[in-house]
Amino acid sequence: MSSAPPQAAVSDVVAPAASPTPSFIRSVDWIWRVRGQLALPAGQSPDTAIERLAPLFDEPGTSIQTSASTLAFIKKDPPAQDKLAVFDAGVLSVDDGGGSPVLRYDMSSRFLLACFLAPFMFFAFGQIGLAAANYQKAKAEAEEKTAKKPEKKKPEMKDPVLHPVDAFLGAPAPKTAKEMKAEREKKKKEPPSAKPAYVFTGIFAFLYVLGRILEEMLARRQFSRRLTASDA
Repeated sequence: MSSAPPQAAVSDVVAPAASPTPSFIRSVDWIWRVRGQLALPAGQSPDTAIERLAPLFDEPGTSIQTSASTLAFIKKDPPAQDKLAVFDAGVLSVDDGGGSPVLRYDMSSRFLLACFLAPFMFFAFGQIGLAAANYQKAKAEAEEKTAKKPEKKKPEMKDPVLHPVDAFLGAPAPKTAKEMKAEREKKKKEPPSAKPAYVFTGIFAFLYVLGRILEEMLARRQFSRRLTASDA
């Protein structure tokens, strides 16, 4: 039932789970950790529950260590087809106290942590880029005001001419030199924007919320199916 993992490596997962977690870390580690519990089917023993759950971790890159009531795992470069690939490590244990055995699970995910931090990173990049753009714009305007060099008269741009073939095919007429100049002036006056950074901020925030909810639901469903399967 147990694979042959590096004994010390998997034991490192069990030890922290058994030791008390500082209250501050406990208050924020829900960001990257998924905890929960499931009632075992009536009459199912702890060792049977662990035996039924073990095949879920029989994947390349996964090391496990099992006992009569506990399964600890560590994943390294799990394949995409691994149903629990998003979780890097965790402990599943059966608590038989009170006569109603329950499966308790505690799993951590660097993927969830990265998705949680990414929006803050993109937002910070956006703010830094915005500040830099505003600084450069203010600097250019100040230099333009203090410059005493006479402006060189630029040659007037001629209106582009639409090719007869394009006109025959119904292509729209090109913009006149006056229209293009007006667009350049308008763009020049537009304030700097961090919109791309804010878009990525929203995307990763959405991915985190979606992943945090779905991955927990999928893991719970997998555990429930294995525990209640008639032929697990």
